[in-house]
Amino acid sequence: MIRRGVYWLLYFLFWTAAIAAAGAMLGAGLFLLAGLCFHTGRTAAQLAANGIRIGGFYALIWAPGTAIVLCVRRAYRRRHPEAS
Repeated sequence: MIRRGVYWLLYFLFWTAAIAAAGAMLGAGLFLLAGLCFHTGRTAAQLAANGIRIGGFYALIWAPGTAIVLCVRRAYRRRHPEAS
């Protein structure tokens, strides 16, 4: 029983971290692209750091909810393989 709980906790944390990391990378790329296109006067490192911070923050807002949905979906598919 404890092993199963650890499995789901790690599955949840994996998806949460993956979504937050994807948001941070997307934010860095978009901030860098927009900053260079609009000539904001900031360095590429400053633009990327702001993008990582803001993109990661917004992705982290959505990540736990999305991870819960993915956990429930996986558990349902494990119990009902014929429904997949």
